[in-house]
Amino acid sequence: MQIRQAVIVEPYKVEVRTVDLPAPAPNQVLVETEVSAVSPGTELAVYTGTHQWLRDPNLPDWKFPFRSGYSAAGTVLAVGSLVTTCQPGDRVSYPGNHASHELLTLGHERGRWWKLPTGLDAEKAALACILRYGLGASIRAGLTLGRSAAVLGLGLIGQGALRCLMAAGASPVLGIDSVKMRRESALAAGADLALDPSDADYRTKMNAFLGAKGAEIVADATGIPDTVPVAMSLACDGGQAVIVGSPRGQAKDVNFYDDLHRRYIEVTGAHGNMLFEPAHTRLAGAWDINKAQTWLLHALAKGRLNLNGLITHRLAPTELGTAYEGLLNKKEEYLSVVLKWK
Repeated sequence: MQIRQAVIVEPYKVEVRTVDLPAPAPNQVLVETEVSAVSPGTELAVYTGTHQWLRDPNLPDWKFPFRSGYSAAGTVLAVGSLVTTCQPGDRVSYPGNHASHELLTLGHERGRWWKLPTGLDAEKAALACILRYGLGASIRAGLTLGRSAAVLGLGLIGQGALRCLMAAGASPVLGIDSVKMRRESALAAGADLALDPSDADYRTKMNAFLGAKGAEIVADATGIPDTVPVAMSLACDGGQAVIVGSPRGQAKDVNFYDDLHRRYIEVTGAHGNMLFEPAHTRLAGAWDINKAQTWLLHALAKGRLNLNGLITHRLAPTELGTAYEGLLNKKEEYLSVVLKWK
């Protein structure tokens, strides 16, 4: 069958192409996409040609033309003879590219799917795989109930971290970002306070609101290496800084004695994939990727995890390039983009 796929042909150039997709093999599932969601961090790094994996000869899949996207929702059309966990007609969330149809292969990194709870629409479900990267802050922090939390950087991953922390019982929860629209989105989700880091007094305002010097949990979702020390400085003595955004590059001017060791700060990495690998599940409190995605979908379905103010643009697949340019250059307008395939 012929399907449509969006690809990044080269830096700053996107197109939707028509390709042939074979019938599913015995270990495959064919899904028709309803909605796919754009991941600004990873996809913009590829779109601008700056993602470090593009230069790695050991990663042949990370080359142009690149099939972007890893979070979608749709309906199962057909299943192979070896597949027993779904059937045609099931609505599922899965780590799909931006494409009208997808073949998911059992045992492959992307060969996973999760059935949608009754009543959950595809638009919300399409964001679930991306939201897992923000969920890492709640999991790696351990105890969250009643603990104060601040999220530094309120892009899509930061919004996910903030909303998951609220759903996990953290309180109060603050958002910090220089973009006004992102702060307003955090407040729409129920954040207790949103601060602008360009305000010279934002730390004083944060501490006055908390009634303490620093938050117990700080999630850094900026993706900027030099912001990790800032996140550490916003944590209270004995607090935690959890790095959920991918900080591509090297940080400078980190005083490990005064800023970490002497203050008893815990700094933790929380990449959305490695967090659920077998070697890490014991440390992460017996979470794995299936538990995480199931929790996210049911929390979305029940309204415990809300997306208020998050999706700013609903576009056609042919407008993916417009989405990238907007996310890159119009941060006061673009926060989260979904592509409608049906």
